[in-house]
Amino acid sequence: MRHGRVAISAMVMLALACGGNSTGPSPTYDNIAGTYSGALAGVSQGVTLQATFTLTITQSAGSLGGSYGISGTLYDGVSTVAVQGTGTLAGNIAAGNNPSVNITVTSGICPNVSARFSGAYDSVNGVVTLNGTVPIFNASCQVVLNYPGTIILRH
Repeated sequence: MRHGRVAISAMVMLALACGGNSTGPSPTYDNIAGTYSGALAGVSQGVTLQATFTLTITQSAGSLGGSYGISGTLYDGVSTVAVQGTGTLAGNIAAGNNPSVNITVTSGICPNVSARFSGAYDSVNGVVTLNGTVPIFNASCQVVLNYPGTIILRH
């Protein structure tokens, strides 16, 4: 009988040792809040895009929010057309140094038009590098051109 009590006591002690807060330290996120801008250029279906892409990022731990803006021109070899737009952004940043960054931007005029970007934040240089496709849409909110590429945004 004594042997059974020792086993039960050992199990109770083991269960008590496993209790408590086992979540560990909280993750640490680089603070990337602020305004970033960079050149956006490309050719799609023979139409050249030359623009500036700007992100204004807000941050709460690993969640990102804010707004974007684009301003530039499209040129088809004959005509030049102004391109401009603004909207919102939402996304996340991973914990740690040089973290991955994922955002979705949504047009302020055409909420059905959005674009996803993924990349990383360079912790040393304060640069966000994003890969994705920038959609260009008409007055009916129909996407007419897509510009895939990499955008390097400086703080």
